[in-house]
Formats: sequence, C-alpha cells, structure tokens
Amino acid sequence: MFPRLKNSWGALLLSLLAAEAGATQLIEHADRGHVSVNISASETNRLAIEGRRIANVVPSVKGVLAGQKDEGLGAYYFTLANAAPNQGSVTLFVSDDKGVTYKLILLPRPMAGEEIIIRPPGDKTASAGRATADGRAASYQRRIKDLMLAMADEESRAGVEPVAVNREVPLWKEGRLVLLAQYLEGDMVGERYRLNNVSPSSMLLVEQELYRRGVRAVAVEHHTLMQGDSTQIYVVRERKDHE
Repeated sequence: MFPRLKNSWGALLLSLLAAEAGATQLIEHADRGHVSVNISASETNRLAIEGRRIANVVPSVKGVLAGQKDEGLGAYYFTLANAAPNQGSVTLFVSDDKGVTYKLILLPRPMAGEEIIIRPPGDKTASAGRATADGRAASYQRRIKDLMLAMADEESRAGVEPVAVNREVPLWKEGRLVLLAQYLEGDMVGERYRLNNVSPSSMLLVEQELYRRGVRAVAVEHHTLMQGDSTQIYVVRERKDHE
C-alpha cells in the first residue's frame, strides 16, 4: 500500500507547482533578450501581445511550427510540427504592430496547451496598472493553493469544511474513480477523489489529462499505480451557478 498523504508532502507540492505552472504565462523583457517559456509539445498553444497585435512570427528553423494567425484578435495559435515531448528548444522571433521584436525560447513539455502573453515595453503608469493586475492574479493562485492544501491536510483547513459525497464517477474500465468530498470556498469548489487501479497492468497518471473546462488546478498524490493500488486526486474548479 502507498503511505498516507502526510508522508507525501514533497510529491504533493510538486504536483501543486506543476498545476500552477499550467496557468497563463506572462512574459516580460523579451524585447531586451531571449526569454524561455514552456509550451505544450502536442497541443495547440496561444501567443498574444498585451495591448498590441502580432504582426509577424518567425521561428529560427523553418518547418518546426505549424501556426495560424487570428486576424481579428491579432493572436497566434501554433503547434509543433514534430509533436514530441523530448524535442529540443525552438527560438521564436515575434514582431508587434508597433515594430518591436521579441525573442522567445520555446521549451516543449508534456502538458496541456499554454497561453503565452508577451508584455511590451511601456510607461510607468501602465506598469503600475499591470502590477495591480499581477497582485490579483497572485492572490487568485494563492487561494487555489490554499484550497488544495486544505483538502490534503485536516490541520490546514482553516474553516473549509468538506461535504461528503462518496459518488462513483464513470472514467475508464482500468480505473475506479470515486468523488469522496467537495469543499466550497467562494467562487471555487475543491473536489477530493480516490482512484483505484482495477486493471492487471500498472497505471501512469498525468495531471494534464485530468483538466476539463473550468478546472483550475489538479494534484495527484501518486502518479504510478500498480494493480490494486489507489491514490488521492485533488481538483480545484470554478463554482457553477447552481452550487
């Protein structure tokens, strides 16, 4: 059997960091030098420039990207032409409608499609406004992480009480997924699941495979399950109107 969650904080925190890394990436100072960004190796990614429109996108090596420009929004949607998680980095030169060029180093990862927002150089007033927006984004991410930890550890709940559910959720024939409890917190809902491997083979879990519309974070206690083993799964999603 796997150890209890209290003995698995390292793995859980790594899962939380991975989930947080899946949020929108805000890129600054790419007009001054190369900036590295994570992208999905197999899914479509979105690239945009804050307050401006993309005029041109040129990869350093021809044929590595397959992309399409959104003429209405001035954004750029792209995938890797050779979708492989172990593919090397790709350098990208992006120009905006005001003649500024940005340099990105794309790092393919086995993750869900990413949204990348480039921040152009601006004045101090605009920077102050962005700092306020950054503060709100950081607060939102903090709430997600706090709810995750509240579900994982009874001592850190701080008034967030679970509502028992114990309802089986149809998944796939190799796994039995049960929604154990829900945690309502403002405009978010935390959900704690137990997944049992009921197949004769080992099972490998990846957080990105569990994302759906409205899901903001996923953390998995144990990523590899042998036959008969189980793991806890934690999900934070947007709260629906009727909840």
